[in-house]
Amino acid sequence: MFWALLFYLLIKQPSEIPLLYVNISFAVILLGVVLYSYFSYRNFQFHIDYSKEEFILRKGVFSSDYLAVPFDKIQQVNFERGILQRIIGVYSLVIDTAGSAAKEVKIKAINREEAEALSEILISRKKEHVKPDSEIEQEAEEKSSWEYRLSLSTLLKIGLSSNFFRGFGLILAFFSTIFNELNNLFNEEKEMLLQAAGKVAVPTGSAFIYGILFLVLLFLSILITVAEVFIKYYNLNLKQTKDRLLLEMGLRTNTRVGLQPRRVQILSITTNPIQQKLDLWEARITLASSRSKKGKNKVNIPGLTGEAASRVKEFLYHRREEITLASYRPHTVDLFRRINISLIPVGLSLVFPLAMAEVNFAEWAVFSSIYLVIITSYNYLMHKSLRLEFSEDFFVKSYGVWDKTVQTSELYKLQAVSVKSPFWYKRRGLVNLIFHTAGGDISFRAVDEEVLKLMNYSLYKVETSNLAWM
Repeated sequence: MFWALLFYLLIKQPSEIPLLYVNISFAVILLGVVLYSYFSYRNFQFHIDYSKEEFILRKGVFSSDYLAVPFDKIQQVNFERGILQRIIGVYSLVIDTAGSAAKEVKIKAINREEAEALSEILISRKKEHVKPDSEIEQEAEEKSSWEYRLSLSTLLKIGLSSNFFRGFGLILAFFSTIFNELNNLFNEEKEMLLQAAGKVAVPTGSAFIYGILFLVLLFLSILITVAEVFIKYYNLNLKQTKDRLLLEMGLRTNTRVGLQPRRVQILSITTNPIQQKLDLWEARITLASSRSKKGKNKVNIPGLTGEAASRVKEFLYHRREEITLASYRPHTVDLFRRINISLIPVGLSLVFPLAMAEVNFAEWAVFSSIYLVIITSYNYLMHKSLRLEFSEDFFVKSYGVWDKTVQTSELYKLQAVSVKSPFWYKRRGLVNLIFHTAGGDISFRAVDEEVLKLMNYSLYKVETSNLAWM
């Protein structure tokens, strides 16, 4: 919190009187922080009320907060550790109730033994309230355990084969902004430098400079992507027990999550051509959560082999077979819609400069042609990759140009299905579908209205299933 004050003292040379005021203010604030922290620590108490089947938390300094979480409302118990917590040897224990974000219970400093004991009690009590309702789930609890650990070489492969063009774009935008600011600030000096540079012979002209700059930025973007992967997924360890998957990973913030099959809403398996040759797959698991904290309901597990990804899927879906009942692809009207939307930037790039009489039609035509070729090819390949399939228990969406993704969700976990048909769809007999789950939505556009028969089947599966998933 005091970084701004330290920065001020480093940049500014204060006189003795302001420095005296700063020291007095610092002492007063520090005393206030210490007193507030002490009373906050003293008033932070939690216990388990077995008679009411609740986890009780009391906290607060100026006002007391009383939070009671029934065992049957607990969705997940996770562990987190920052760098300071690792040094001290404590954990943050997070109890997710799948309610609002304000109702998430977090105990920031608890030792490992007490954290694991409390987690085991809460999870076991939760299981007593939500027992398996079918032979499928009972069989799932009897499966043998297995473990998968991510090596440093695999982390390096993930970093080198991931989407580092996002980092390239950020670096390019950063350096462009700095260059423009310096260009405005040192306009006169720039002219002198350009005159001096004109006297120096460059081997291949400006193309050589831009080529070197491109390679440097590309190297930096790859380096940033690799570093990001190491920080997020260092020491990733995935272990299957009889009733859940235990995932632990992270260098800066070490996170430990227990994944229960009933909470999984959507399973996405992603790879790209390079990663597929390296036998690398990424599983993204979307859990049931409130709409106020959608960012916290996704768990990414990169670097899985094909066999490990299959094991994850088999465990989460209890080895049920997926025999395709029907398969659908979008109508070509979806391709035209995508291309028309992509034409908007081209039109804007012409209209605004034209209004100011600053457009160079030759340059505009070249850049627009390149853009149209790239974006049209991309939209065509994306359109060809889209597929929606239904089986007896699942619906599956496949898509992707470079990163190929397969999203799988169970029909009985659907909360609703939205069917929309714009007036220009009527003659063609097309509809747009949105599948609503507790973990997010899956949409599919411009599909033949024959799919509505399977919508009725999907709602039938929802109504007739007695499986618990909350």
